Amino acid sequence: MTIDQQMRRRLMVLLAAGLTVLVFWGAKADSASAKAEILSFSSTPSTTQAGGHPDIVTEFALGHRFNQGPVPPCACNEVRDLTIHAPAGVIANPHVVSECAAAHLVTLSCPPEAQIGFVVVKFLGFWTVHALYRTTPQAGQAALFAFLAPVGIIPQYISVSGRTGGDYGLDVKQVGIWHLIWLDSVSTVFWGVPGDPAHDPVRFPKGAGPKAECTSGDPFPILLKNIPPECRVDGFTPRFGASSSLPVEPFTQNPTTCVGPLTTVIETIAYDRETDTAEAPWPATTGCDLLSFNPSLSAAPTTKETDAPSGLGVDLRVPQFQDPNTPSPSAIRGATLTLPEGFSINANAADGKVTCSDAEAGFGTEEPSRCPEFSKIGTTLIDSAALPGPIPGYAYLGDPKPGDRYRIILTAGGFGTFVKIAGSIRPDPQTGQVVTAFESLPQAPFQRFLLHLFGSERGVLATPEKCGRYAVKAVFLPWAAELSRQSTTQFFDLDSGPGGRPCPGRARPFNPRLQAGVADNTAAVHSPFVLRLNRADGDQYLTGLTVKTPPGFSAVLRGIPYCSEAAISQLQSSAYSGRLEQLLSACSSASQVGVVQASAGAGSRPVHVYGKAYLAGPYKGAPLSLVVTVPAVSGPYDLGNVTTRVALHVHPVSAQVTAVSDPLPTIVDGIPLRTRVIQIELDRPGFALNPTNCDRFSVDATISGDEGAVSDPSGHFQVANCADLRFGPKLSLRLTGGVKRRGHPAIHAVLKARPGEANIRRVSVTLPNGQLLDNSHIGSVCTRVQFSSQACPPGSRLGSAEATTPLLDQPLKGKVYLRSSSNRLPDLAIDLRGQINIELAGRIDSVGGRLRTTFETVPDAPVTSFKLDLAGGSKGLLINSKSLCGAPKRAAVRMRGQNDASFNRRVKLQISCASDKRSKRHTRRATEGAAR
Repeated sequence: MTIDQQMRRRLMVLLAAGLTVLVFWGAKADSASAKAEILSFSSTPSTTQAGGHPDIVTEFALGHRFNQGPVPPCACNEVRDLTIHAPAGVIANPHVVSECAAAHLVTLSCPPEAQIGFVVVKFLGFWTVHALYRTTPQAGQAALFAFLAPVGIIPQYISVSGRTGGDYGLDVKQVGIWHLIWLDSVSTVFWGVPGDPAHDPVRFPKGAGPKAECTSGDPFPILLKNIPPECRVDGFTPRFGASSSLPVEPFTQNPTTCVGPLTTVIETIAYDRETDTAEAPWPATTGCDLLSFNPSLSAAPTTKETDAPSGLGVDLRVPQFQDPNTPSPSAIRGATLTLPEGFSINANAADGKVTCSDAEAGFGTEEPSRCPEFSKIGTTLIDSAALPGPIPGYAYLGDPKPGDRYRIILTAGGFGTFVKIAGSIRPDPQTGQVVTAFESLPQAPFQRFLLHLFGSERGVLATPEKCGRYAVKAVFLPWAAELSRQSTTQFFDLDSGPGGRPCPGRARPFNPRLQAGVADNTAAVHSPFVLRLNRADGDQYLTGLTVKTPPGFSAVLRGIPYCSEAAISQLQSSAYSGRLEQLLSACSSASQVGVVQASAGAGSRPVHVYGKAYLAGPYKGAPLSLVVTVPAVSGPYDLGNVTTRVALHVHPVSAQVTAVSDPLPTIVDGIPLRTRVIQIELDRPGFALNPTNCDRFSVDATISGDEGAVSDPSGHFQVANCADLRFGPKLSLRLTGGVKRRGHPAIHAVLKARPGEANIRRVSVTLPNGQLLDNSHIGSVCTRVQFSSQACPPGSRLGSAEATTPLLDQPLKGKVYLRSSSNRLPDLAIDLRGQINIELAGRIDSVGGRLRTTFETVPDAPVTSFKLDLAGGSKGLLINSKSLCGAPKRAAVRMRGQNDASFNRRVKLQISCASDKRSKRHTRRATEGAAR
């Protein structure tokens, strides 16, 4: 019987069996149908050399109903789909052979140059040998192979795809196996080097179809254990062979790591959806010490300007598939890229961005990435010999994870392959130097990888501050543990300053600009106060700030609680998030006095962040302080809170406030801030209060830079309409105690002012004739040093004073001393203490024989009342040259307002002329009261 007759007979048997199934479909269904079991499975390379290019033989045998008894009433257990999972690291380059279109396949017109191997099929006890061709892949496929079904008329397709949801190994799939083919066994041979002339004896010539015959011809080039030794196929003999014009290039490649044995897995799905799996060992790879490992990398920023936003271009090349007789180089297992110090993450890089979650990236699946558009920070391109062409993709910001805040996700997709790789960007917390690490790269081939991180004004990175040559260092770890890691260094130059300006010199310039003022410059009104500080790209970074407010600029502290020290500690804690501060402030909202805006990052589009300013208690010797906190939240990143304490020193004479900040942060969590703008607005209603003096003043600042430069900018400050303010304070003077001749009376002065009036600048009180200074009562005099350190001797104390102001919750109270001065007589020094401390100095002199006390400098601050009590009797400084009783006595009072308005009055002294006994009693009480 000829081969054609055998083929026709087998076909008739096949068709008869199929008709039997259709006739009895459902008539005698077996409720416990058996699945199509995998009886045997193996997958074996012809060489175990790591990186070698083996012929790969895969064989499996299946059980099915037809060979177990009568034809069943249903055909529900035949294999429909079949997948073989190759070990990780086994890869293929299908492009070394030509393609054969499907139309040519069914007409037996495929050229020998398209053959990639062969398939031996046994079904119903019938052997057939088929050429395995590379055919045109469909959309979404990396590679597609085909052979004709055993009956010779239906193509069977084998697709190859990468397991991009896991270890990036290859999956070989055959889907939709013909329903009426009861497979006994299948043996597939993929040639390691398809163009090798050694395969010519088994290469099918054009026009040749499947072969089927048992002869005693030459043995198979590769042992196929599922074919009986006595059975040989004519197509394997030279007379059925063909030559090929293919270049001798490798198609397959072993893993490039010497581990094992590895495992190959087969999975089947029957037409009734029942499944079965089996495993087969893949021999351990050997000879890793024979592999080469020489990747090369080039990297450079997208700009040559210093202190400028920048992208980054990376070009990584890895030789692959070099020579069929030489193992391919080891794949890269890990890569670390270290940018030069000063080349850092740009603080504004994440502004307006979101992150891509692992689920959106498609990790753990073979689906394409679906990362949000606003998480995109760059582009990628992977060129692999295993794919028909380069596949493009993108770089995204990945979701932060504990201990891995700055993640980057690289993707690429095409030809059914969807690559997803996660890396970590690790900035040095002290210097900001960036190290990018990919520690678990798949054992997959690529000869070139391109990465472009976007530049422009929102560049992910920022360049160093100085011109010069910089080195990018890369370290690569091979999959072959026997090989050493390789390192490479690439240099780039920065040759201009920001915006193309000349390169900065040894020290960068430092010219910060200061703006300060109030929203409403009307005198004596409450108005928000704004201070704004600007720094240009290329200037030194801001490290310190001291601001001195103009005289008379004050604030109402009454009713404002301090932010507690516990809350401040919480703000400064790394465990306290910025988003939590945004939702619920650590400091009480009742202590908030202003808002803060800061801008950071290189380029013309810095990121803007917002915070708050709170009133706090004493700090570093100052009676008050501000807590300025800005949640460091930008896009998806929460770096906690940037909290700066500002000591508020109040000058005791002028009441001017000098705000001294703690060192300004220049880097947070490894990201240099490159602070561009700091703006503080004291906008609490009824808080900031304008002066009542319309002279020209200034807001003065001292600003320090990170290279030691100091700048002292000033901003003009002047209020208006001072002349419209009333000025008419009232002063009452009362003398008690020794009012007769040679008596020492106590003095009681009360000064009252109305709200909204101009504040007092100068006060002079001249007592009437008859009031003299008793030099014998001038005992101890407090020195200026003693006064400033609150160590005045008891004998220098003269009395007490109290000032009530609408600015404070409690009156300021203090003692009155005789203090040394540069004048002939000591000064009358008043030391007022409370929430703040104020000193008043009255110069004592004589004019026209009358005793005069003049307070030349009074702070421009509202005072509703001021009380002064000076002791009499043995402590009294005044002595009467004649009795005070009788004609009214008047003191000359001259006052000048901060608005230059004058108020001159002759104030009648209130004098108690009771009996001596009562006078003595009054004197004693006044003395005791002043002493208290």
